[in-house]
Amino acid sequence: MHSHYLELKAISQIEITEVDVMNQVMQSLHQILVNHQGNIAISFPCYNVHRTLGGVIRLFGTEQELQNLKADIQQKSSISDYALPMSIEAIPDTIKGYLRLIRIHPKGQSALRRAEKRLTAQGKWSAEVKQKMIEKWGIVNLQYPHIHLASKSTGQKFILWLKQEKCLKPVSGTFNSYGLSQTATVPDF
Repeated sequence: MHSHYLELKAISQIEITEVDVMNQVMQSLHQILVNHQGNIAISFPCYNVHRTLGGVIRLFGTEQELQNLKADIQQKSSISDYALPMSIEAIPDTIKGYLRLIRIHPKGQSALRRAEKRLTAQGKWSAEVKQKMIEKWGIVNLQYPHIHLASKSTGQKFILWLKQEKCLKPVSGTFNSYGLSQTATVPDF
């Protein structure tokens, strides 16, 4: 279970917005988190459902894991030029609850084309079905804060949509290379 946290605070830039700063930091942070084997979790204390992730990234782990992570961050100029690493602190005894940060995979135009092809072959495709799919899938793109990233392996650009859920009890588990988990939680304070 996580015992400590480290915050990265976005450094204001004249040329680019806070959202672009967060995109840059998350792109580089992802490359570092790959080497931390699912032990580091992430949250965004300034998360706002209809706006942005805010300018603070909170990372959770053991004190030793976070010291190693902080050393990696300080060596990577693409993070240290855009975010200020704060001191590593123990998680407070009094917290509001727990949070789970989940990646949302919204459906896009390619999914709509595949569904149309499949349902046409089954004789189930209609204008009404198409409209219902557009309504259902279109809503997801507007509700959640997100980060614009680029895959280092393929070069493709994509959007990482993030949904934050409040939880009453802690759930332990592993985290992916973005610090996210479908099941595990982090403290909310």
